[in-house]
Formats: sequence, C-alpha cells, structure tokens
Amino acid sequence: MFKDYYKLLEVDSTANSQEIKRAFREQAIKWHPDKNQDVMATEMMQAINEAYLILKDSEAKARYDVEWRRYQAFINRKD
Repeated sequence: MFKDYYKLLEVDSTANSQEIKRAFREQAIKWHPDKNQDVMATEMMQAINEAYLILKDSEAKARYDVEWRRYQAFINRKD
C-alpha cells in the first residue's frame, strides 16, 4: 500500500523544506512513545521518521513526488 507522506505529516505537497521540518517536529512531539501511550505511537513515530527521511532529501522527494502524483491520479480517477 502506498504511504502518503504529505498526509502523514499534515502538509501540502507544495510544502517547502522549512514547512516539512516544522510539520515533522510537530508530529514527532505528538506521537513520540515517551509522550504518547497510544498503542500506535511507536508505529506512527516510525512512519513519521520515514516520511521525513524521504521528504527532506530533495532527490528522494523528487522521486517520491512522481509516485505520489500517480497515486493521486489513481485514487481520484472516475470509474
């Protein structure tokens, strides 16, 4: 299943690096297992770290964006 990193970090796909970093920090504070006792906290923190790892790297982000646009076209298609 495709992971929508923008949705995960709650940023728009046009977000710049500063906005992505800020969103990562906000989500990390919200989901860090030391602060959040939810059973999904560890899994969410891992997903947030993965999203940030990809979106902070301009080359990785460019490759991801190609797949993200394909995913968006797929889920928004009219049957």
